[in-house]
Amino acid sequence: MRSRRYAPVLRDRGRATGLRCLALVGLLALFTSPLAAQGPAQATAPAAAAEYAAAVADARTLSAALVEEANLPGLSVAVGIDGAVICSEGFGYADVEQRVPVTPLTRFRIGSVSKPLTAVAIGLLHEREQLDLDAPVQKYVSDFPEKRWPITTRQLAGHIAGIRHYRDDEFLSARHYDDVLEGLEIFADDPLLFQPGTDYRYSSYGWNLISAVVQAAAGVDFLTFMEREVFTAMGMRHTASDQVGSIISHRVRYYEHDEDGRLVNAPYVDNSYKWAGGGFLSTPEDLVLFGFRHIRDPFLRPETVELLFASQRLSSGKETDYGIGWSIGLDWHGRQTVGHGGGSVGGTTVFLTYPAEELVVAVTSNLTGAPGLSGLAFALAELFVPPAAKATKREEVATGRFTFRTEPTQKGNPPDATLEIVRTPDGYTGWLHGDDAPYARVVLVRPEAGAMRVFAVGSAGLVTLWLRLDGTRVSGRWVGPDGDVALEGQRVGG
Repeated sequence: MRSRRYAPVLRDRGRATGLRCLALVGLLALFTSPLAAQGPAQATAPAAAAEYAAAVADARTLSAALVEEANLPGLSVAVGIDGAVICSEGFGYADVEQRVPVTPLTRFRIGSVSKPLTAVAIGLLHEREQLDLDAPVQKYVSDFPEKRWPITTRQLAGHIAGIRHYRDDEFLSARHYDDVLEGLEIFADDPLLFQPGTDYRYSSYGWNLISAVVQAAAGVDFLTFMEREVFTAMGMRHTASDQVGSIISHRVRYYEHDEDGRLVNAPYVDNSYKWAGGGFLSTPEDLVLFGFRHIRDPFLRPETVELLFASQRLSSGKETDYGIGWSIGLDWHGRQTVGHGGGSVGGTTVFLTYPAEELVVAVTSNLTGAPGLSGLAFALAELFVPPAAKATKREEVATGRFTFRTEPTQKGNPPDATLEIVRTPDGYTGWLHGDDAPYARVVLVRPEAGAMRVFAVGSAGLVTLWLRLDGTRVSGRWVGPDGDVALEGQRVGG
């Protein structure tokens, strides 16, 4: 287990600091979501808040536990359903040294979640017939060197153009670039990795080139277009470019873990070389609003949203599961998700939309490579909108000891494990053990008819277990940092 020597200093850092979870029905008259005046995403009514009170309490428990166990400096979460912000809350600190708490207004580096934001600019220019997605990029950026094969904006936006990704320490660039065209010099003279359309290779630099295309097609500076035509037009009042030389209200300080897992300051970087693909600041509430402006009350034409969300195909016919700035997938229950993850120096973000369920989840932290955020985002979706098959009447869970066998995955090798659950006056607690050592602390148990859901948090992140109980036999699924696998086991003690 990683050292948590910083923990005594941050003993209360897991406490909720946002005061904006709308299930606090008695406080609704005092605390109104800033989204209420911004567009279709509205603060939820007391009746709706009461409906989700249990989910909000569970979300708070999981979030606070992740901050504590994974030694996160700060965390912010927001959940929206049917156009309403159900919960928005901060945990821990935006500035550890000055003890500035995270609130719903706190702005984080969102990394590659900047790509879906830039995709709106692509969609707008496409609708206005100012941008041809399938024209060679030199139509808009004439100085970009021609390659062995032509490159199009559509291919760049889907990571199938053959442009390379970061090399060496480029991710830590501290140089300031005054214009998006200057940022092209990093990779402009490099050969393509493959013939465009024949392979998929993730590339943030491809989005550098997109920013130059947008700037030329729009006839205005890229950041001006984003701020005026996207952020302001969509009501995203707390989203902006991460200008290191500017005073930006509610911006976090940035942190990372050292080799021993201790919290230290992240190195200074300047993201001006990659605004379009990884240079924006935002809040979870703004991202929830942004999600609703795609899946509920589209800012763009419905056919344009469909274009952005549709998986691109390689020349072989294989789908890439990535559209134009959006990643397409399925959650653990087979429900479609469209969203993006973002990793920055001093920032981690997970942004999920569930179009069919009209659900949006956004989670941010001011830590490089913050563990557990993806698992937390999917767990929040599970808590607020459970799959129909899971929405059953709760029954008493079988406390005791359970042993499991799992299978290796591409992400790692989940350990064969022992789960111990005990009843307490406040609910349940316990441990998920692997390799004869504690792996994660059980923080939530949700019993159902003949089944239970278990949420455990450790230094590596969140583990979610779905268990079906049949006498002493146990089967189900393990989802965590080590992968998503089926499990089988038995109850060995009570």
